[in-house]
Amino acid sequence: MRVIWTALPLLILAIAAAALWRDRGGPQAAGTTLTCADLAKGCAVHLPGRAASIGLGGDVRPLKPFQVWVKAPGAHSVQAQFTMPGMDMGFNIYTLHADADGVFRSSVTLPMCVSGRRDWIVAVDIDGAKLNVPFSTDL
Repeated sequence: MRVIWTALPLLILAIAAAALWRDRGGPQAAGTTLTCADLAKGCAVHLPGRAASIGLGGDVRPLKPFQVWVKAPGAHSVQAQFTMPGMDMGFNIYTLHADADGVFRSSVTLPMCVSGRRDWIVAVDIDGAKLNVPFSTDL
C-alpha cells in the first residue's frame, strides 16, 4: 500500500507534463511556415497583428552554440524550439530576451540527430503567434 502512495504523486506529475506538452502543440505546433533562403541574413514575415523577422547567427550545426534572434517590435514573450519532422528531439525550448535594441536573442545548441538527419525546423512563438522555419545544417 505504501508503494501506491509513493508512486501516486509521480503518476500525477507525469500526466500533468503530458497534458502541458500536448497543449503546447508538441514538437511541431501549427502556425505560419516561412521559407527563408538565408537565415544568416534573416527573413521577414507578417504574423497576425505584427511584422517580425528571424535569423540564426554563427556556425549553425549540432552541438555548437549559435544565436537565434527575432525582431518583433512590441513583443513581450518570444520562445524558440528546434524540432525535426516526424522525430522527437526532446524538450529544448529557449526563451529569447530583448537586448538594448529590442531584438530578442538567445544562445542555443542543437542536439545531435543519431540518424544523421540535418532537416530542422525552428518553431518560434511570439506572444502566442506561431512561426515555423525549416532549415538544414552542416554536420
